[in-house]
Amino acid sequence: MYDLQRRKPRIFHLDEVLYNFYPAKPGSKPSEKNDWTLRDAVRGVQIFGGIGSGKSSGSGYALAMTYLKNGFGGLVLTGKVDETPVWLDYARKAGRLEDVVIFGPYTDQYFEKYPELRRRHSSEFRFDPLEYERTREGRGAGETRNIVDLFSSLAKMGGRATGEVDDKNSGFWERAMRRCIQAAVNLLILAGKPVTVNQIAYVIRHTPLTGNPLERFDNAKETEWYAWGQKSKTIAYIAEALKNVAHSGDPSQAQTFDVVKHYFLLEFQALAPETRSSILEHFYSLADPFRTGLLAKYFSGSTDDPVMPERTFEGKIIILDFPVKEYLEVGVYAQAIYKKLWQQAAERRAVDQYSRPVFLWVDEAQYFINHEDVMFQTTARSARACTVLISQNISNYYANISGAKSKELVNSLLGNLATKIFHNNSDYVTNEWAANSIGKAYREKETATDDDRISWTSEYQYQYLPRKFLFQRTGGPLNHNIVDGVVMVAGKKFSNGKNYLVAKFSQEPEQ
Repeated sequence: MYDLQRRKPRIFHLDEVLYNFYPAKPGSKPSEKNDWTLRDAVRGVQIFGGIGSGKSSGSGYALAMTYLKNGFGGLVLTGKVDETPVWLDYARKAGRLEDVVIFGPYTDQYFEKYPELRRRHSSEFRFDPLEYERTREGRGAGETRNIVDLFSSLAKMGGRATGEVDDKNSGFWERAMRRCIQAAVNLLILAGKPVTVNQIAYVIRHTPLTGNPLERFDNAKETEWYAWGQKSKTIAYIAEALKNVAHSGDPSQAQTFDVVKHYFLLEFQALAPETRSSILEHFYSLADPFRTGLLAKYFSGSTDDPVMPERTFEGKIIILDFPVKEYLEVGVYAQAIYKKLWQQAAERRAVDQYSRPVFLWVDEAQYFINHEDVMFQTTARSARACTVLISQNISNYYANISGAKSKELVNSLLGNLATKIFHNNSDYVTNEWAANSIGKAYREKETATDDDRISWTSEYQYQYLPRKFLFQRTGGPLNHNIVDGVVMVAGKKFSNGKNYLVAKFSQEPEQ
């Protein structure tokens, strides 16, 4: 088990004010009605804005610095190649550079500009999701079924990342493969071996397929097991598991061992060759990404303490330095794997008034959102996890979440993000969606009749017209580094008496 020392830095009140939105209207004054609290933050944020709208350097920068200055821990996903340097600058300005942990290749490229990192990045870190699930803290850790489910979900996640569609006819092979993996995981646990994709592959590949291996094993002496185990890693592990189970005296382990032994020494061999080859092909098609390349190097074999998801609960800021623009599909897959494990860790942590809030920061979110995010956001508030998603438009989300109900899933996700900030945008789908989210109201409309008389009628109109998003300030010198954004917070009435506020955000002068 990992030994995690829980620190209690201070009390975090849900009604603690984190930020105050300043109205963009000239002559406006600050108002406590525009306060944004921790209670709002843990309900999630969605920021939309077209290219060059100032979404990242405006409201994104304001919220990032707010989280850092208030001592939040966090996980940062990277889409663009400059994402990590940007966050290193944020951390330095907030006095939090000591808390930054970079997970990715070539971390030494940052040492010259940020020498504080060198002490904590003497080598590149590793994170094995299966071994982490086996050894993590908490109830449910080490359960074989959970490990198998994790492997299957990660493999399917990889398929979605590469644009593959689930095969509805693969149910039999899926079940057969899961049974095979479950037996392999149980064997590794009983033998005291690390549970990794490569180890699972070794067990399956070295399973005896000729003769009568069950009878031979049961009648063999220990020296014969050893000799046989030199040629078959599966036999070596079965022999080691037998000794461990006998030493433990645990009846449940003995029962599990009997199931595992019969599977690998009798049942697997008895399968029809076509069935067995199909199971193997199904397994290797899912496992191969973890056996070669970047995933094999960084996500298989071991887990280093500094990149444990739980470190963010102590205030660490873990940056996943696998930017999509450099690593493409494998960058999406690598970060999706870690994000999933981090979300699970956040959901199971015990939370009280001393629990440090954590944030999940996802710029270019269209690359990373998936079905799991929808479910996570329904419980993120109770975990004190502050999700921030940033993207150009809602159409990106519709295009990148696959499946028959992709639009419903996107709408569900956005519905569970209580704070929405809309910057300058030319995407009419997003602008219409934003205007509808803000809602409509009756407005008095003046009408001139043919006899020059004036009449007034009530008309049900958008409170904020979609076309207005086209004219919001986008920052830069021409706009005196001011970015406009329409802010909505579920259940909040702002100082203007409305459920939305056109707020202004200051960029840094050099941006």
